[in-house]
Amino acid sequence: MKQIVSRVAVLCTALFAVIAMSAVQAQAASRPVPVTAGDKYALKSVGGNGLYVSTQVTSGGEREGMLRARKSVSSTDELGSWEKFTLHTDDKGWTTTLRSEANGNYVSTERDFTGTHANLLRARGTTVGEWEKLHLEQQSDGTYALKAWTNDGYKYVTAEMQDPDDDNGLLRARADSVGSWQKFQLVFLGEENASDDGGRPSPASPAPAADFQVMTWNVCANNNDGCKNNGVGGASLGSQVAARLGSDAQARQYRAVFLQELCESHAKEIEKALETKTGTGWDVRFAPIKYTVDGSSVKAAKTCAGSTDRGAYGIALAVPDSNVWYTSYDLPSPQNQTIGGKWVRMEQRTALCAVLPGEALQFCTAHFSSGGAEEDPAGGKRREQGALLQDIVHSYTPAGYRTVYGGDFNSVPPDSTSPDTPHDVVTSAYAADKECDEGETARVRDGKVTKPLDGRSIKIDYLFGPSAATISACDVTPDVGQSDHYPVKAHFQM
Repeated sequence: MKQIVSRVAVLCTALFAVIAMSAVQAQAASRPVPVTAGDKYALKSVGGNGLYVSTQVTSGGEREGMLRARKSVSSTDELGSWEKFTLHTDDKGWTTTLRSEANGNYVSTERDFTGTHANLLRARGTTVGEWEKLHLEQQSDGTYALKAWTNDGYKYVTAEMQDPDDDNGLLRARADSVGSWQKFQLVFLGEENASDDGGRPSPASPAPAADFQVMTWNVCANNNDGCKNNGVGGASLGSQVAARLGSDAQARQYRAVFLQELCESHAKEIEKALETKTGTGWDVRFAPIKYTVDGSSVKAAKTCAGSTDRGAYGIALAVPDSNVWYTSYDLPSPQNQTIGGKWVRMEQRTALCAVLPGEALQFCTAHFSSGGAEEDPAGGKRREQGALLQDIVHSYTPAGYRTVYGGDFNSVPPDSTSPDTPHDVVTSAYAADKECDEGETARVRDGKVTKPLDGRSIKIDYLFGPSAATISACDVTPDVGQSDHYPVKAHFQM
């Protein structure tokens, strides 16, 4: 089994291995959620002479996991896990929460500490609550002030550069106004959703003949009360996904599984289930759906709902572990806006791709914006998402890759008789490629229902392959199981 190293998510069971772990570290390592999920950032203190903030994971006592402005580097390449954070939100971007890569814990404001450690910031939270939430306030010079709720009301986070010894530069929420000690640069370190090898590898040439199956399924495993998978654990979801592939022999014919509406913590368990089912190695890549954080220009990963930490919410792509390169793409999405006198925060959608160089195959999946009244009712953004996905998919073709792509596009096909609109989101996809379930002659650009609804049923889940490919089977079994979507399974030959 290959360990996944990703710009979006590091999907590993052990979070931080040392010979002797502190209580906070041991607690973090026992959780099935990865160390990070999302784009990586560093905090650079303006008042601290440009020092980077570190998570002190070996300090012990009430200093364990505390944040200090202490690291001086000549290049961000010198920053380690102690200086790296991801941004998360469980309230659609009204606030954000920092998660330390050093121990996988959320940064908490210690409201009950006293003296010089009152409202100290420590990476020790295992879930997101009020103590873990921070407001971002972008300043006129482009820096940010971080504001936390304390027992004395809102206070700005301060780098205490006057404190001595091991407390020098510690971060605590205690100021009523913003000065240099309250200013931080959010330094973007890269999108943690791609391989670290410097670029897409060249595919085998000539491309070998390929005969394989692919499945896409919106598993509805976050917080939809209409789904039995609402809040489901990773082991259960992994069993469901593996079972959908058929017999063990049939499962070994699969080269990709596209999944939507799941949690980061599900990924490793799905990977294990696929490996048990097939007897071969698999990698599960994960990419979060995000929100733009109020008062900022940065995005935070949407947190999966529930009382336990299930990590970020998003999409996943399962491929054999011969995969050595992958990346995700931010899709154009509706922006936060006032609708009917209410400020509405919009999900920022994503696409995720991976390649199998030895087979000259690429796989991409996405989950487009919904057509809800408060997201993309006219379909403008879904059209843009579809267009960008086409650009992404076909940009790999000149290099010699053959691509299968799909997912939940939240749009009906062009020849659908459904009253749902618009009908043109995937028109270009049908023109350029071949959908596995193209319909009868009168309505070629149509197919079997993938989502049952009250009073009507529609097709919104797709699997496309190259126009020259042969699709020998396309199965859409009208059985949602614990989801509200039917899985789509296709057999490609190319």
